[in-house]
Amino acid sequence: MSTVRHCLATRVLPALLALPAGSAFALNILLCNDDGITAANVRALKTQLAAAGHRVLLSGPIANQSGTGGSVSFLRPIPALNGSERGAVALGLPAGTAGVGSDPGDPDVFYVNGTPVMACLYGIDVQAPKVWGQAPDLVISGPNEGNNTGHINNSSGTFNAMLYAVNRQLPAIAVSDNVTAQLTWSTALPPTSRPFEVADIVVRLVDRLERDEDKHSNAGRRLLPEGLGLNVNVPAFTAGTGAALPLRFTRIGQATAFAPAFYERLSDSPLAVASGVNLPLPGISLGVGGTALPSGVMLPLDASSSSEANAIAAGGAVTVSPVQGVPEASERLLERLRRGSLQGR
Repeated sequence: MSTVRHCLATRVLPALLALPAGSAFALNILLCNDDGITAANVRALKTQLAAAGHRVLLSGPIANQSGTGGSVSFLRPIPALNGSERGAVALGLPAGTAGVGSDPGDPDVFYVNGTPVMACLYGIDVQAPKVWGQAPDLVISGPNEGNNTGHINNSSGTFNAMLYAVNRQLPAIAVSDNVTAQLTWSTALPPTSRPFEVADIVVRLVDRLERDEDKHSNAGRRLLPEGLGLNVNVPAFTAGTGAALPLRFTRIGQATAFAPAFYERLSDSPLAVASGVNLPLPGISLGVGGTALPSGVMLPLDASSSSEANAIAAGGAVTVSPVQGVPEASERLLERLRRGSLQGR
């Protein structure tokens, strides 16, 4: 077992799986996402975390930046808004508005006309020091509109914003929900709606991490070991049953609901056709693991029940997968390499 997974299994999992819910301590929590600052999921989470007594800032992209991965625009000034961005439309911000700013109706919500990683770094590097005078106690990216599992995480803005926070030596969690519908935030959103149920699941997870008795035995202990993040996925569930979902320890794995693949003709992709892109033109679409592309290339299949995508498909539990901030090989793979072609001269 790798050092990270051993640490999770022996120190973090007891906090996640054994502790009952209950009140803990107020944290400074930074929220990020890739769906934009007016997405209902992230606003509902902000509301519920604040109701639990935490101090919360939100720093996200003004536009929906889903699927942009870890993209960052280096040495380029942030451009002004064009007025058509998801958040600009929802907040009534006209073209020409500054590319970095705040929600006129909530001074704790900040936007960046850039990628999810850029917006999250704005929260970490600028707003957290201004507002709290210190780094966040916890960074939460999401909840995303749609699950992020297996190797699709490489393309996820939600997942990569979390990784950047982990690599800043901050405790960080990425959260993704099964439902993909783009729901815009409104204060009239019923507290029984799914975004609030998903938010309450995250609040429960934070509470369990926070109240780990071992961490509170010494002042200043972290919520998660340095270099460790969590990728959390919420499955489909019947309205009103979110609070009963258990937390299940899983691994990232390779399995994902759909795998990115190149098609010479998008019209050969069932998903593209179903999405209305029935064009005889080349492009990227998504395929199913274990199936063949028109070229004959087989998409890899990961059938392990411990892989998060398969656990989500099975349903009945929220998956919690440990991740490292950098893609280091496990000791097992390193040992195989040492004994193989790189051994000796």
